[in-house]
Amino acid sequence: MESLLLEWIPTFATITTVAIVIFFDQYRSNFRFRTVWRSNSKKCVLTNEATGEQSKKTYGRWAAHDEKCNDANIEELKTLKQLYYQLHNLEKFPEVLPKAKNVLQSLLKETSAAAQALPKHENILSIQAFSRLDLEEFLRRRNNNIGKKWEQYNSRRKKGGSRELFEDREEAIWWLKQIAPVKYVDGAWLGHIGKVTTPFELRKTMKWAWQILSEELGDGDLEKNHVHVYHKLLETIASGLPTAEVLDFGHPRHQLDETSVWKAAIAQLIVSLFPTQFLPEILGFNLHFEAISMETLKAGKELKEVGIDPYYFILHISIDNASSGHSAIAVEVVCEYMDYILRVEGEKAAQKAWEKLQAGYLLSLGLPGTTVCPSRKRPIDGSDTPPSPTEMEVIRIFKAKAQVVHGIHCNSRLKIGSRSVADWLDPVALESKKWQMALLDALSCSKYWICRGDSSKSRFIQELQWNGRMFGAFTQNEYDALRRWVDGLPSTSLALECLDAGENIDSNDDILSGYPVFQPAYNSTFLETSFSSLSATTLFSFQSLPSLAIGNSPIVESFLPLWLTHPCLLQGFVSVPFRTKSKLACTIIKILRAQGGFDIEQECVAGMCEVRRPDSLGLTEIGMTIMAHVLHAWPSKFAIHMLHLSMRPLEYKGLLIGMATAFAKMHTQMAKSGSPLLSVRDQDNLQKVAFRELEGLEVCWKEIKPDEKLYAECCKGYLVARHEIEKCFQS
Repeated sequence: MESLLLEWIPTFATITTVAIVIFFDQYRSNFRFRTVWRSNSKKCVLTNEATGEQSKKTYGRWAAHDEKCNDANIEELKTLKQLYYQLHNLEKFPEVLPKAKNVLQSLLKETSAAAQALPKHENILSIQAFSRLDLEEFLRRRNNNIGKKWEQYNSRRKKGGSRELFEDREEAIWWLKQIAPVKYVDGAWLGHIGKVTTPFELRKTMKWAWQILSEELGDGDLEKNHVHVYHKLLETIASGLPTAEVLDFGHPRHQLDETSVWKAAIAQLIVSLFPTQFLPEILGFNLHFEAISMETLKAGKELKEVGIDPYYFILHISIDNASSGHSAIAVEVVCEYMDYILRVEGEKAAQKAWEKLQAGYLLSLGLPGTTVCPSRKRPIDGSDTPPSPTEMEVIRIFKAKAQVVHGIHCNSRLKIGSRSVADWLDPVALESKKWQMALLDALSCSKYWICRGDSSKSRFIQELQWNGRMFGAFTQNEYDALRRWVDGLPSTSLALECLDAGENIDSNDDILSGYPVFQPAYNSTFLETSFSSLSATTLFSFQSLPSLAIGNSPIVESFLPLWLTHPCLLQGFVSVPFRTKSKLACTIIKILRAQGGFDIEQECVAGMCEVRRPDSLGLTEIGMTIMAHVLHAWPSKFAIHMLHLSMRPLEYKGLLIGMATAFAKMHTQMAKSGSPLLSVRDQDNLQKVAFRELEGLEVCWKEIKPDEKLYAECCKGYLVARHEIEKCFQS
């Protein structure tokens, strides 16, 4: 993942407004952001990157830039921050899910369209049909390219070249703060994979992907939790910044105003929410994001030079390695998934899945979530930045038309940006590269003429069609080129437009099927019924938990749905990375690892060793063995209730921990019961799982004991789950 190339005019005068014009640079394979700082004096200080000298220049055309475009960018930033807060508190704002899905679909469309013009050797779209060999070769070329760039970087530095991310310690701190929104969601794109609603056939694949999430979260060790590591870093250099899940985190006074960072953070949070419908996109996103980037390599070196601990970045250089780390696991997950689709659903479905997977890869590539420091940004005149192939074609078209229409529009009062059409189409002026790029900038930001990213809604394109006032003035090839250019323009108000769109959920939507708790009709009346016979003062210690009265012969039609569903109880606690930054959440991660059949946590991460471990059996695998003894699965109201509760870990924290404890006790008894449903191997594995579960749950009970209300809910949760479990066994 290459660093973003940002071009701007930094000004040290009084700043009044900021306008951001976003383009995709098809020549450089990433986004180019032209950021315009407008001051009262219209004077800007430019820094010569080669000499460090500064000079004052006047950029009148930028001072007169479209006010509406600026207002839209400010509004978009505000909307992105609001969405960031809502997604961190989804229990309070479930109504945002349909709109969030619209944002995801728009982002996927945007980044996929923009990637069409990437150089073939750098573009995953060059792999037209999935092949493991082709994918591995593509990734090998990418890694070799990163290696060469790293060598070139080090050569420049040895020859006296300056740091390339930031100038000094102060600027490094600014940079670290600006990228905090995206670093605080590290691993979020995997937050909802591997749920109990995952089809059994994909459990193995999702288990490997969850291994990456687990390691991102420190495998339950708070000190190894990536978000915690970054939070500690900021606390040492810029204390006082609010935590990610609170509304104040996005307040303007904190000056976290890099739109590209917020947009990337939103993408990571949203893509995780729909693991049924967008599973290929999630796996593709993971494939790109877990690769080592030049920015990470540079940060590991340059932060140390300015006296700042670089360990967060060094950690990612090592843990994301392509041999045994996250990059390697990501490849295995993709290959396993694609092999499954091809085997089970056929070539047509596999091709569709591969295209969706590529879209997820491009989503990560197109929204890397970084920024460039003021001293490292370039002037906005574009004179040293080659236009993309599509931009070159559009410029050629305008130059050709200008030669024959000059003077025809002289009486037109229509303006594009700050100039009239006649001024823009002056053949002499259009020979200037600065003028050419200024025309493209102004036209692309003119909302009257251009709907960025959608040529079908652009008035300019409509006027070229039949019944349009310019029909016949442009050939079909010219028309196609202009459409490609418009379609490749990312929307500057993407989030705003999507969130303003109406809700549109069909009956098969993942929000309803995968997350039943978000159905408007959901209510918790069953809880009142379940707890009606329980006294509010029924409290007991973890050591004196009421025993379960169960035998070795479960009533399969009642028992099986509960067995296959109950691992959901604690899964919601780890869906949002920043909420795992506590002892309680880290303990729950360890419990989930036990339930999933992952190996006991060691000093080092397991990486690919976990993927290759033959006896990685958890509750789901044991449940599938049990299921092999029966022919049908039966519906269960309590299983549905557990799904509902599991999606609200903040509201039902105590209940969920108590209920999970009852099931852990059930595991212990079943492992010792000699049940004919369990093989000797399954009994042994279940006993090991139960031991690790209860060890962690005891810590959870101790953590919540000071909160009397929460502790009482924990006790109630245990009793109601105990009651439901006992109903599943013959007396």
